[in-house]
Amino acid sequence: MRRLTGVVGVALGLALVLASCGDGKSSGSGSGSGSKSEVIAIAADPLEYINPLNENGSPGIQVAMAMFAPLVTTDPETGKLQNVMADSVTPDKTSQTWTIKLKAGNTFQNGQPLTAKDYVDSWNMTAMGSNAWKNNGFFSKVDGYDALNPPTPDGATPKPTAVKTLSGLKQIDDLTFSVKLKVPFSQFGLTLQYLGLAPLPEEVRKNPDAYKRKPIGNGPFKLAADWNAGDDIKLAKWDGYKGSPVPQADEITYRFIPNADTAYNEFLAGNVDFVDVPSTKVKSFKTDAPDQWVTSISSGANYLVIPAWDPRFKNPKLRHAISEAIDRKAFADLVGLSEPAKGLVAPDMAGYRDNACKYCDFDATKAKQLLQEAGGFSGPLNINYNTTSATGQIFAEAIGNMLRQNLGLQVKYTGKQGSEITELADSHKLDGLRFSGWGHDYPSIEDYLTPMFKSNGDANFAQYSNPALDAVLAKGDAEPDPEKAIKLYQQAEDIALEDMPLIPLYTKSNAYLHSAKIEPRVSKYVGVSALWATFK
Repeated sequence: MRRLTGVVGVALGLALVLASCGDGKSSGSGSGSGSKSEVIAIAADPLEYINPLNENGSPGIQVAMAMFAPLVTTDPETGKLQNVMADSVTPDKTSQTWTIKLKAGNTFQNGQPLTAKDYVDSWNMTAMGSNAWKNNGFFSKVDGYDALNPPTPDGATPKPTAVKTLSGLKQIDDLTFSVKLKVPFSQFGLTLQYLGLAPLPEEVRKNPDAYKRKPIGNGPFKLAADWNAGDDIKLAKWDGYKGSPVPQADEITYRFIPNADTAYNEFLAGNVDFVDVPSTKVKSFKTDAPDQWVTSISSGANYLVIPAWDPRFKNPKLRHAISEAIDRKAFADLVGLSEPAKGLVAPDMAGYRDNACKYCDFDATKAKQLLQEAGGFSGPLNINYNTTSATGQIFAEAIGNMLRQNLGLQVKYTGKQGSEITELADSHKLDGLRFSGWGHDYPSIEDYLTPMFKSNGDANFAQYSNPALDAVLAKGDAEPDPEKAIKLYQQAEDIALEDMPLIPLYTKSNAYLHSAKIEPRVSKYVGVSALWATFK
């Protein structure tokens, strides 16, 4: 599952939006040089490594989309699931055991044939808790996961176990393997489009650290030059890719620019071909780059994270008070191209309910009453923000002012790089609140609830746990009828909204600028993408 760990102000992923065509159409007549190359700006810190199995952040996933190919994907034209590396994905009658057969003839970029063993071994490595790879939680539904992930103290990495493989993962032949889940899960086939399940070739599996900056994928692009941490990532089309479709670009450069405003200005200066419009430019981008923009509706949501490990926030009435004290309409207007959140899932998801959250209406009087019933809050409340975002401090102070004015709380602010905020939170050393965003990996309400709210969810930003919610999610997973499953998932959302480890803030439309030589792919199913742009 693609994990959008991060804070407000950091660009979310290119593929994390359900797009509607913007009014802007490029008026350019072509690149002039005839070269099918493009420079894509990513407003984030440079990557330290490329390994999709150990990556759940938007920047790393964007690069992985170019270098690795999934088993299945969503057709951008029809919205239906289509095979990429898989030849077939077949569940048994209960949807508990799934058989995956690969297409013959595919290889890695080093020439090694792509086999079922590559998936089995790569998935076992990720599921091994002692490896501490970020997509470990994806395999929590697979039989044998618990043996590889024994209980550990909060924030600690599990110790190596005698068991090294998932009992539910079996290779049948060179091109076929099976996955037995703990319980039936009718949506498992949808999850296979997540790039966090990409295989690693044998030579990489033997020593992953040695290949942190020289990845070997199975996708349409490969490294074009040596890559050192902090450098641009330059990719060239790989002729051995047999998937469909094939991108038009011959060369792609991913340029990491930590400040979103700087990335935007680099586009205006003609130095990059594609960039996200930052929140600071939502009122000016149409005039800054006329006829070179597209907009989209984001398939995601943004939250304020309450640290479940901090006893000061234990009382749910305190969390409700904080939520009721936030004027979401004013905050969404500040963010720009945004609407107040009314629940934990994106509005485009089947199962979305308008006003699912009963604590998300701005009511200062009710907020004060709830705070009093909670026994108040001791000490100043700290709000963490990302210093690499031009709007991080602005947004933090906007929330802080609301809490100060409407609850009478003392508020302070701490600015750090987004990666440092995440590291401190993961180790339970972060003081106070932070921002986060989320976009689904596959079109299901379940993919908002399991990652962020299940006890071992791999994007459980708040480190929240409620056995009652886990039990309802399990019932939804086992329900083969889609409509009945949605009802159960909605019950899980109700529990999470009552406990409120994440406070819904807003959903956002996104805007992008593109050079005259390209037209980004725009799909209402899979979003806006420069990777799959057409050249003029």
